[in-house]
Amino acid sequence: MESDLERERIACLKSTRSPFVLEGLKSPVRWWGWCDEAFRYARESDRPVLLDIGAIWCWWCHVMDETTYSDPEVAQHINANFVPIKVDRDERPDVDRRFQEAAYLVSRQSGWPLTVFMTPDGDVIWAATYLPPRDSGGMPGMLSVLRAVLDAYRNRRGQIREYGMELRRALEHGYRAAPGEPSRYDVVFLITSLLDRFDERWGGFGTAPKFPPTAELALLMYRAFYDSKKSLYDRVVAATLKGMARGGIYDQLEGGFFRYSTDAMWVVPHYEKLLVDNAELTRIYAEAYALYGDPEYRRVVEGNVRWLDRHMRDPRGGYYASQSAVWGDEEGGYYRWTLEELREALGDGELLNLALEHFGYYAYDWPEGKATLFVAVDRDGLARKYGDVDTKLGEVYRRLLERRAAREPPFTDRTIYSGWSCSMALAELYAHRYVGAGNRGHALATLDRVIGEFWDGEVLWHGLRDGERVSRGVLEDYAYCILALLEGLAETGNEAYLSAALAMGRALLDRFASPEGGFHDVDVPGGPGLAEVRVRPIADAPHMSPNALAIMAVDRLFYVTGRREFREAAERAVRGLYGLASRLGTAGYYLALEHHIVEPPRIVVVDGPESQLHGAALRVYRPLKVVVPLTDGVLGYVEDSAVRAMKGQRGSAFVCAADACSMPIRDPGQLVATVRDFRRESYVLHFE
Repeated sequence: MESDLERERIACLKSTRSPFVLEGLKSPVRWWGWCDEAFRYARESDRPVLLDIGAIWCWWCHVMDETTYSDPEVAQHINANFVPIKVDRDERPDVDRRFQEAAYLVSRQSGWPLTVFMTPDGDVIWAATYLPPRDSGGMPGMLSVLRAVLDAYRNRRGQIREYGMELRRALEHGYRAAPGEPSRYDVVFLITSLLDRFDERWGGFGTAPKFPPTAELALLMYRAFYDSKKSLYDRVVAATLKGMARGGIYDQLEGGFFRYSTDAMWVVPHYEKLLVDNAELTRIYAEAYALYGDPEYRRVVEGNVRWLDRHMRDPRGGYYASQSAVWGDEEGGYYRWTLEELREALGDGELLNLALEHFGYYAYDWPEGKATLFVAVDRDGLARKYGDVDTKLGEVYRRLLERRAAREPPFTDRTIYSGWSCSMALAELYAHRYVGAGNRGHALATLDRVIGEFWDGEVLWHGLRDGERVSRGVLEDYAYCILALLEGLAETGNEAYLSAALAMGRALLDRFASPEGGFHDVDVPGGPGLAEVRVRPIADAPHMSPNALAIMAVDRLFYVTGRREFREAAERAVRGLYGLASRLGTAGYYLALEHHIVEPPRIVVVDGPESQLHGAALRVYRPLKVVVPLTDGVLGYVEDSAVRAMKGQRGSAFVCAADACSMPIRDPGQLVATVRDFRRESYVLHFE
């Protein structure tokens, strides 16, 4: 007969319905989920907690489940002496954030799987990432670690408590206010550091591993639009965007970026695809196409949209969370090719030779002899040898895509996370405007679904899985969704988007704002020990930091409506976070600072949302611009007296920038020119 404790454990494990956590049902380890009952049982039974933080897309998380946690001796030891808890890092980014930082402080290791040992009260004893079942190659094995942790827990409680308090103080100190007087010219030091770390050969910054530097690219593109050093910034941006677009980090057949590259050349990735990474990259490439007109950037945006079409759209609106790196019993097998597989798809003649040269099959020592497709020789380089290369390459891509379509795709986590989906909706609106490639209808359906199912008028929920809500929204959920709703307003003039954005903005100020300035990552801390520490995340890791997004979100609410409470909150944030951001050198913060100090260009369209003026305002590119369709419904939310006075000029548009507004404009061509150039000199930074 099943015991009450076992029923409680299974109920806790199943409560999230996370595909990663539910894998614990198949394990010989008797896993719990993250719930109060698990920690209560740990206290009552006087056992340490083993915390396993990972994700369904994570290859090494699966390896650890199938080797370490499936080992009978390891499982028996854990079940007899520990309370094991599984946490999905996508579902609980707040828990993941705190313990990742603690793990780095303890062992200088972080990443997934994250393995943390702690007391029932949340004091960290030790932490690591992947652990094999037994000692191997100088690496401690799980059995050795379990015995050492258990000995420490039983015999050195005082030391553990003292160490736990030190870790807590260190974590709190890392987020302590260091206010200052921010200046736009502080960005000079960050850009100088970026240029020092720029990889001249392959693009990007630093060495392996390399994550797509979306915040850094956004900042450099912003400055490139205005500054005299444009050619230098353009070179850095182009090398990085093209390096990624041609690398194995980008899926050359189906589109979509993998999370990061294991090498400096962008060739061999880890093979998970996350929605949030692709949202930010889709937006960056769409803006880069608008700024530079390079068809390679268009190709990437179109490829990402096709990937969404094939794998990631929920028919009712919203986007699925991720695709796993796991395929059968190997990492990335869905994407990789042996020479024989290429020969079977292409034959043994010219198409095969073309493909081998184009994709650099012989240019790299491929793991297990299976190549990840990357562009080693582009069309121009092939044209002299192969003649009608476009037609032939088109046939190569068609046949390989057809062959891949016969493979079962990797597992897709169909959880819809509000913030990630809002970020992709925003990216698709940008892609639609600047590239003509994004699915505008699906982006707007996503915003409608967020308002209808994720937002209850008081709380924005973090996720939706199998029709049920998943945990409370975190800071980046609110920020992404406010930003996306304001772009939905710009696109349609629908005041429902502005109403929802304002309500979420008020909730953000009421529940997330820190007295020290800036915003906490959660409104209600969820758990014992380190999980209850209040933090104000400012680092880009790797996508733009939650506080940078939040500053831009509340600032844009001010720019659209003129409501001072949002401007004042942004001012407290940029001042209160200045010390943290300058110490860490976070590009997202400095982009938000630019957005705050110099009002971004604002186009007020006093015309129908489907008019030529409105279309021109949307399509013309200027970084961080704000478009306000001043309909009767929108006017009711606007407190800016200058904007309200524009309502009488029906059939016209105004461009406002750097504390000045243009005369009314009625010609779409004139509006485009004015948006590009009005008060442009006020945005220039003279670095010399």
